[in-house]
Amino acid sequence: MSLRHALLGLLNLGPNSGYALAKLFEDPLRQIWNARSHQLYPELARLAADGHVDVVEEGARGKRVYTITEEGRAELRHWLVDVEPDRTMRSETYLRAWLLSIALSRDDALCVLDKDIAALRARREGILSVLERSAAISPPYGPHNLSIDLSLRLTDAMLGWSEEAARRIAGRP
Repeated sequence: MSLRHALLGLLNLGPNSGYALAKLFEDPLRQIWNARSHQLYPELARLAADGHVDVVEEGARGKRVYTITEEGRAELRHWLVDVEPDRTMRSETYLRAWLLSIALSRDDALCVLDKDIAALRARREGILSVLERSAAISPPYGPHNLSIDLSLRLTDAMLGWSEEAARRIAGRP
């Protein structure tokens, strides 16, 4: 996924400032795509230079509100429909899972898994809270609820794997 297309997708929902977009990358998009403010503003400038977004408002302290253009919508659609996604994964979580049982003692591995399980349970509670709040304002088939559902399912799968891995490692000599 590219930051460019994530920004186009967010701006497709409606005009927004760089600051507000950065907040969306902190939560709820943190689990989907990590982006920092220092990455967003140059990309927004490139999108504007390419004609994919327009600045529709300028305010104090350099605040700019961006909106997607028709060219931006066409680029977003092209990326979603025509471009085959890179299905390779680069995940620190998966690498740590792979190394867990070969690089650590039984006790150290269980300690790591206990922390992971606690973090995943907390993440799950947070996702359920967001899902509950959004159910009142968004249809269940809407994009927001679909992405929250995916996040919940992935978290449940990771939690189940972590609990099973802890059981297996606890049973090894």
